[in-house]
Amino acid sequence: MSEIIRMEKINKSYRMGEESLHVLKDISFVVEKGDYLTILGPSGSGKTTLMNILGCMDTFDSGTYQFEDIELDKCTNNQLSWIRNRKIGFIFQKYNLIPQYTALQNIIMPLLIRGMSRNEAVKKADETISLVGLSDRVLHKPNELSGGQQQRVAIARALVTEPSLLLADEPTGSLDSATGKDILALFQKLNDNGNTIIVISHDSKVAGQSKRVISIFDGKMAV
Repeated sequence: MSEIIRMEKINKSYRMGEESLHVLKDISFVVEKGDYLTILGPSGSGKTTLMNILGCMDTFDSGTYQFEDIELDKCTNNQLSWIRNRKIGFIFQKYNLIPQYTALQNIIMPLLIRGMSRNEAVKKADETISLVGLSDRVLHKPNELSGGQQQRVAIARALVTEPSLLLADEPTGSLDSATGKDILALFQKLNDNGNTIIVISHDSKVAGQSKRVISIFDGKMAV
């Protein structure tokens, strides 16, 4: 297996008035292609900051972060944006769908932004739409879909660009327990198909569905 992510001794602090808050402390781990990892921790543990760094939405103060063969501490903002948009598929707790767009329009939007024609984008999206079980709901807008269906739209939108990594932030946090189980079953299916997944969660039941768990408390990885 080949490495997608290697983090070594990542540190991150924020200025809080006259003081500095040390949020991440010497975080080190590796993610291989085809892995399914949960980063587990309570509120305030630093897991959201770690997620933002993983997703190239925030920078770090010291240490090294290599994504595939790219050393991110040497990247410009434009290069980080390219990695974020081309290499990482984001799945959010609140779905982040465009309310006036249909499910199909939401799913193909990343492809249109890249300059693909609508016909090409729809054709490329067909397989993803079928995979997440939305073939009969693609012309519905988000307010016409259940929470689980909206999350499936968000997953399809993340998948359609064929990213190297799926990064999911509390993906079942807004769902009832039964629907949450359905979404986790879909994640398992995606991982079985070869997708690399990192889930950020405070829920040990969510973590129990993944292949590996990294626990983080007070900015440190639990040993």
